[in-house]
Amino acid sequence: MIESFIGLEIHIQLLTKTKVFCNCKNEFTHVPNSHVCPVCMGYPGVLPVLNEEAVRKAYIVCRAMNCHLNEKAVFDRKNYFYPDMPKNYQISQFNSPFGVKGLIEMEGVPKVRIHDAHLEEDAGKLVHEGMTSYCDYNRAGTPLLEIVTEPDFKKPEEAELFMQNFRKMVRYLGVCDGNMEEGSMRCDVNVSVNFEGKGLGRKVEVKNLNSFRHVKLALQYEIQRQSRMITAGESVVQETRLWNDEKKRTEGMRSKENANDYRYFPEPDLPPYCPTKEFLAQIDAAQVELPWVRKRRFIDEYGLNEDGAEFLTEEKEKADFFENAVKGGISIANASSWMRGEVAKDLNKAKKSLGESFLTVEKFVTVIKLLESEKINAQAAKKVMDIIINEDADPMQVIEKNNLMQTADSGEVEAMVDKLLADNAKVVAQIKGGDQKPIGFLIGQLMKTSGGKADPKKARELILNKISQLG
Repeated sequence: MIESFIGLEIHIQLLTKTKVFCNCKNEFTHVPNSHVCPVCMGYPGVLPVLNEEAVRKAYIVCRAMNCHLNEKAVFDRKNYFYPDMPKNYQISQFNSPFGVKGLIEMEGVPKVRIHDAHLEEDAGKLVHEGMTSYCDYNRAGTPLLEIVTEPDFKKPEEAELFMQNFRKMVRYLGVCDGNMEEGSMRCDVNVSVNFEGKGLGRKVEVKNLNSFRHVKLALQYEIQRQSRMITAGESVVQETRLWNDEKKRTEGMRSKENANDYRYFPEPDLPPYCPTKEFLAQIDAAQVELPWVRKRRFIDEYGLNEDGAEFLTEEKEKADFFENAVKGGISIANASSWMRGEVAKDLNKAKKSLGESFLTVEKFVTVIKLLESEKINAQAAKKVMDIIINEDADPMQVIEKNNLMQTADSGEVEAMVDKLLADNAKVVAQIKGGDQKPIGFLIGQLMKTSGGKADPKKARELILNKISQLG
């Protein structure tokens, strides 16, 4: 039997207004080299200044992962040459990072030990367009937190699930948008295989994986490749590889470097960072209920099923919206079903998130309360919901403007039903003969005649009662 050992190196770009050591904007843009300055370009004589917000958000992540927070964190220079590194070194952390020896427990994944979490500056980006290549340094100097796990994963699917949950976690914490397509969250995987009971094998790193799917596929390929090699008596070469998605395989990039290849030494232009008690208290106050914990609570507290709880806790703003709506006095069932159904559909159609739409908890609760009190019907509620998601409108004004309040005049509805049955004698005969399908047609016609103001449930009862009385 062969067993595998998998560790992750997760890189997240922190959400700050400026870069980690200069005042350049920290935002994604397609305009090359538009967010650069002498500091992030490594001009001679410039000095870095540490971004306080980047430090705060890095510590928030460390605390969420139950890391030991070093009393003195030191910045180091990691020296290497690459075209996207304008200084030929990277300011990082090596011997004394912000956080070490953490532990995360998630559903569906074994306990994962965190080796360390260190803050560094991101490199630039090589852009290849046809026969032309150039360097875009907009990303150079972006605050990048690297989280290194121990090799605690045994299966590619575990690593994939961990990455999915980790993305949710950093979004819940508000420290990273987790946009893997834009590179704000990336992953390198370290994998080795060995015969069962023999311990770790020779490690291979696969770099720059920018999707959960690529993480799983690259690990599956590497485990199979290395397993074939050791079974055949061959030696696995310690190296860095890349994932080729077109060919669905990893390919050699370079021989694996060791720490001494980077000639780490303390950054002379930055003093050690020593967090105060007041600072650490702020970090504790910034912690939130993590998504997998909140999901389990939603199941236990609100009686939601697994799928419902998963959907509602996928994003913090969605989970907050749901809980505040329930606190607003509407039923758990309606809050859940409408958020998962009509609201999700309308948001998807508008290509907006909850936060980008005009829908507020107060407006949502108003519409659902009117529905629950039978002052409007489901058809009217759907129409109002679609409007207030896309327009800054008051629900009551929308209802009044479109005359959507259900009619309370039973005599008026009864008169409409009498006329409807008289005009559709053949349909009535079908129903009296035992065919129940045409009832929907009659209800639809009544809703059309009443302008959507009739209560469909009561209308159905009235229609059936009237038909049963006909000779």
